[in-house]
Amino acid sequence: MKPELLMGIDIGTQSTRVALLTLDGTVVTSASRLQDMQTPRSGWAEQDPDVWWSHTITCIKESMEQVNVSADEILGIGISGQMHGTVPLDVAGNLLSHEVQLWCDKRSAEIVEQFKHQPAADSAYFLTGSPPVANWFGFKIRWLQEHAPDLYADTWKFVVPKDYVNFRLTGVASIDYSEASGSFLMDAASREWSQDLVEQIGVDRAKLPDIHRSSAVIGNLTNEAARLTGLVEGTPVVAGGGDMLCTLLAAGLTEPGAASDLTGTSGIFSVFTTAPVFDERLMNLHHVTEGWVPFGITDSGGVSLKWFKDNFCRYEIGQAKNRGIDVYDILNELAADIPAGCEGLLFSPYLMGERTLGTPYARGNFFGLTPRHDVGAMVRAIMEGVTFELRRTLEIVTSAGHAVDVIYHSGGGAYSDLWSQIKADIYQTPVRTFENNEGGILGAAILAGVGVGVYETESSGAKHCLRFDKTFMPDPDLAARYNNQFALFTEIHDLLQEPFDKLPHVP
Repeated sequence: MKPELLMGIDIGTQSTRVALLTLDGTVVTSASRLQDMQTPRSGWAEQDPDVWWSHTITCIKESMEQVNVSADEILGIGISGQMHGTVPLDVAGNLLSHEVQLWCDKRSAEIVEQFKHQPAADSAYFLTGSPPVANWFGFKIRWLQEHAPDLYADTWKFVVPKDYVNFRLTGVASIDYSEASGSFLMDAASREWSQDLVEQIGVDRAKLPDIHRSSAVIGNLTNEAARLTGLVEGTPVVAGGGDMLCTLLAAGLTEPGAASDLTGTSGIFSVFTTAPVFDERLMNLHHVTEGWVPFGITDSGGVSLKWFKDNFCRYEIGQAKNRGIDVYDILNELAADIPAGCEGLLFSPYLMGERTLGTPYARGNFFGLTPRHDVGAMVRAIMEGVTFELRRTLEIVTSAGHAVDVIYHSGGGAYSDLWSQIKADIYQTPVRTFENNEGGILGAAILAGVGVGVYETESSGAKHCLRFDKTFMPDPDLAARYNNQFALFTEIHDLLQEPFDKLPHVP
C-alpha cells in the first residue's frame, strides 16, 4: 500500500523549512535553509520574497531526495509563515519589491500615532479586536502609499509571506483569517474586509486578496511549480496560516484553559478564547480554526539570544566548531552555572521596539552590569528578560479571569531545557514541551490534512498528532527571588518609556 504523506512548509524569519509528515504527525524528512533579516535603518526590517521561494524549491527537492518518497504520495500542502509582511504583486503576478517590510518593521509608527488621534479610532478598535500597532499589515500598506506611491499604484495585490509562496505554487492570490485579522482591516465579527476600516486607513480594497478559512483548498499546484519543485501537478494547496497560529494548533491550543509560550524569533504568550478579549494591552488574532487568540508579544524573543551569539560569542562559536556541537549547547552550559536572577543583571528585550505594552521606539538594554558578569550571565539574563516580558502578559490574562494551569513551550527556545525551567520558575506554573518542536510545519500539515479530508476538524487533527516530551515543574524556593526581579524589571520598563520616545529625534 502506498504511503500517505502531508507536506508542511514554514516561511520563518530566520529560515525556510519543509517537511514531509505521516498522518499521525511524524516527520519523515525535512530540510531547511537559513536566511538573514536586513535592518537598513533603526526600526526597519526587510527580506527578499524571492529568497523564500528559492529556499522553498531547494528544501522541497532536498527533503524528497533524502528518503525514498514518490511525489504522488503527498496528499496536500500547507504553509505556515511569518506574519504581517507586505509583498506587492503586479497584475501579471510579478514581484514589485525585493525589500519588503517584515512583521517586526516599525516604520509606520508615525502613521499609527496619527491614526490613534482620529475620532474613529475607538470604534476601529472594537471592529478589529485589536489596538492599532505598526506591525499590522494595513498600516504597512499605507506607509507604501505615502512613501512609495509608484509601487503602490502598480500593485495588483498585497500578500503576506506564506501567501507569496502560495501564489507561486498555485497562481492564486489569497489570505486566511489568521493573517487578515492581523491587518487592522478585517471586521472581527463578519470576518470580511471592513469598508469602514479600509477608508479610515486609506488603502484600496481592490488591492486586498480574498479571505479563506486556513484549511480551505485555495488551488492546486501549477505545471510550472511542479516543474520547479518535482512535485505532482494538481496537488491540493490549502490557505495555511500565520506561524504563531499554526504552532498553537500543533500545540493543541484549541480550547480554553491552557496557555502557550512560543519562543521563536519573537516571544509570544497567548491563550485560546471563543471571541476577542478587549483589553488594549492585548492583541487578538483569529485562530487557524474557529476561535480567537489573545496574546502579548516581544518582537525580539529568541532573536535577542541570536543577536548576542552572533555579535559577542565569537570564542564560543569557535569552541563549538572544535567540539562538533551547536554553539547554543555551550551557551546553555555557561548560563546554567549562573544563579537565578543573575545577581541583579536584567535584560530588556526590546531590540525591535514594543507593540501594545510600550513604545515602538523602545530599545534593548542590560541593567546592572558588574565585572562579575560574563557571557554566561548575559545569556541567562536574556533568557530571564524575555520570560519576564512574557510574564507581563500572563498577569494581564489571569487578571481578566482566564485561569492558566499549564503552559506549553514551543519554538526554538523549547530546545533548551534550561530556558524551559527558567520559564517554569518565573511563571511559577508547570511548563510542557513537545516531541515534535516543528510547530509551524506540523500545524500547516494538519491544515492540509483537514483540507484534503484526512482529519474531520483542525482540533481533531491536532489531538491525533499531539505528543508531549517533558514537563518542567516550578521551584517554589525561587518564587520570591524572581518576583522581586520581575518587579524591578517592570519598574525599569516604565521609567524608560519617556526617554525611549526621544530616540527618534536623536541625530
